[in-house]
Amino acid sequence: MTSLSKPNHKFFIRTLDNNLDDLKKYLLEVNDKILNGNIPNIDYQTAQSARAIHDLGNKYNIFQFHNESIYNLYYALREMIIEACDYYNINFKDQKYMVQGWFNTNAIKNPELEKNTHYHDHLGGTGIPNFHGYYCVDAEPSSTYYKIGGHEGTPFENINKNNKAIISETGHPHGIGPWEYDRPRITIAYDISPLNVMKEDLEQHWIPLA
Repeated sequence: MTSLSKPNHKFFIRTLDNNLDDLKKYLLEVNDKILNGNIPNIDYQTAQSARAIHDLGNKYNIFQFHNESIYNLYYALREMIIEACDYYNINFKDQKYMVQGWFNTNAIKNPELEKNTHYHDHLGGTGIPNFHGYYCVDAEPSSTYYKIGGHEGTPFENINKNNKAIISETGHPHGIGPWEYDRPRITIAYDISPLNVMKEDLEQHWIPLA
């Protein structure tokens, strides 16, 4: 009896046409509001740095922000997930995918990342049908590294390009490379998971990827 093997890992990519100057300005303004405790329902007065914005992923969903560029990213993700489902032989409609997103403004001049890329995974690292990815707003020149096949895998360098969005199945830990510039490294990140595998106790403001 012959069994079907899972397809090889693949990155799904879209290059958008967003005005990144406007999007960067918008995100930095939101960043300041969060750090100053001026966003409703987000108590973050003890924040010490913009890097900690990542920890607010269970308090907001960037895809609920009223911004045209973020709207465009949402629909690019939907296209990529449909492509990924076709590649992995998954029924997109049956999965009822949900999406959660946040933005990162990493520390300025952080060359130590070259020594410790802080590999991590999302959604338990359980692989398909779960996906994670990111979109570069101001992340050039830099790289993001993936260990394809798990923490023991050989790092694969993904060179970051502004206005490029990618998704990947989970189960392949990733970490950012060095950033040595006098400006924030800005990305938008997102988790995408089927409705039927999500836990009821999750606090994230997930929305349908419909």
